[in-house]
Amino acid sequence: MSTMMTIPRINPLLLKGLRARVRLKHALSWGVVTLTVTAFVALMTYMTMTEQELASPQDAAKSVLLGIVIIQAIVLMMFGTGAVASGVASEREEGLLDYVRMTPMSPTSKILGYLFGLPAREYMLFALTMPFVVVAAIIGEFSVLTLLHFYAVFFTSVWVYHMTGMVAGVISHKPRLASMMSMGLVVVLYFALPNLSLVGITFFEFLTIRPTLFGLLWQELPESMRGPAAASGIDSFRDVPFFSGMAHPTLYTLLVQGFMLAVMFSVVHRRWRDQASHTFSKAGALATFAGVLVFLLGSVWAIVVNDEAYRQVFGAMSGGMGGGRNPETVELLLIIAVMIVGATFLLLVSSTTPSRHTAVEGWRRARKLGRSRIGLNADGASSLPLTLAMVLLTLGGGALVLWLVGRQGEYYARGPSAGSMLVMAFGIVGIALFVQGMRERLGFLVFGVAAFLFWMIPFFAMMIMMAAFDAYVAGAYVGLACPPVLLVFSIGQMLETTTPLAGPAPDYLPPSLASSAGAITLVGAIGYAIAGALAQVARAANWRSVRSGAGGTLSRPEAM
Repeated sequence: MSTMMTIPRINPLLLKGLRARVRLKHALSWGVVTLTVTAFVALMTYMTMTEQELASPQDAAKSVLLGIVIIQAIVLMMFGTGAVASGVASEREEGLLDYVRMTPMSPTSKILGYLFGLPAREYMLFALTMPFVVVAAIIGEFSVLTLLHFYAVFFTSVWVYHMTGMVAGVISHKPRLASMMSMGLVVVLYFALPNLSLVGITFFEFLTIRPTLFGLLWQELPESMRGPAAASGIDSFRDVPFFSGMAHPTLYTLLVQGFMLAVMFSVVHRRWRDQASHTFSKAGALATFAGVLVFLLGSVWAIVVNDEAYRQVFGAMSGGMGGGRNPETVELLLIIAVMIVGATFLLLVSSTTPSRHTAVEGWRRARKLGRSRIGLNADGASSLPLTLAMVLLTLGGGALVLWLVGRQGEYYARGPSAGSMLVMAFGIVGIALFVQGMRERLGFLVFGVAAFLFWMIPFFAMMIMMAAFDAYVAGAYVGLACPPVLLVFSIGQMLETTTPLAGPAPDYLPPSLASSAGAITLVGAIGYAIAGALAQVARAANWRSVRSGAGGTLSRPEAM
């Protein structure tokens, strides 16, 4: 009996996944397909290159290794992610997750059980490809330490992908929708956003295995076989400029992927404890926003202060300036940073703002506990304090970047005017208060439809007026209702007030708009300040209604 007690318990959800997804029939059919495709790729590559005398056996084996890694990535990252997303959503739709919630297991154990149990078949298929990797590594005389180094980063990337699928599964009610959502998130997070590394925003790129793949494996190939990796936007395995220093690529990868895993783990952990809870808590949303801001500031800071980092990103733009800094790169960096921060803000505010029902339940719970207000971190609490905190962080980060750029003295002789910075700050605060107030007042669906109509229609009208009729000034006024338009004009106008260094003055705005930009941005900032104030008045009235409604529903049972 004592011997049996020393045997560690295997996670039952992991066993369940193994039994469900690695049945003999499925294992044989998928295994045969995987082995056949892998053997074809390996033999086709190796035999063609050696028999045609295109490469030595060692170099041909290294090429085989690269092809097998791509197959492994497709199996684990694409198929495995879909299996996690659809598996969680399917069990949620069938009601099985409700039973799992009642089992005496910690949420962490449940998450790990599903994380490794649902893609069990994909892990088996991955294992079937490993003998080809071993043979290719032996023939190619590939470094074992390099291979282990690569697979360490490979598996952290796989877990990020699978956690993305789990997030999609716990959010979506339908398996097919969950699978499609996970694929969409994979495309955006791991294929689209990494291309921002072309303009110096590097941290999205390290959510993928691209730097490690093309740094540790691609660089082992002869020069003639590497192809135009740089032209495809894929960076090599290099030290990453981060703030004023350089971070080892593996350490930076683990930092970025660890942050992403922590964010998604907190989302799934909350849904395991309570399916009706918000995607983010207020504190979790603020920590997520601060983390994105830190990584973003680290990338922008490095470009501003590090000559080598600047040349890697903007060397072509500075060719006509004798190798010096191009002031217009500051505008590009600020616009990209503001768009990333704005999208993050919109996502987090939408995820943490309570519906009327959630707010009423929050007040009921608080009064049952004898409290006079809802806790700031509760789901039923208003997201206004969170909004104000994120706005302060944004303004502080922006002020830090402008101070840093001015301290360098390589972009302009004198910084932007206080008035232009104040106008932009008013615009940011007004937009934030408007978004939060209307989101809390209208609800998620109505707010989404209203935002699309009232933001995108003016934007489309502005584009038509500018493109078809050359009505740049009138079009700019029309487009101010769209927040990105106001922010882009505010950045351009703010930089227009700087005093340039010797040489030709940079064009931050089109010449047809430069003379009117001050009035345009002032009108937009005042307009959104008024709109933000009105939205907060409507929000406050709605909040009083919610509070009184919660009190009314409580008084009736007490009277009985």
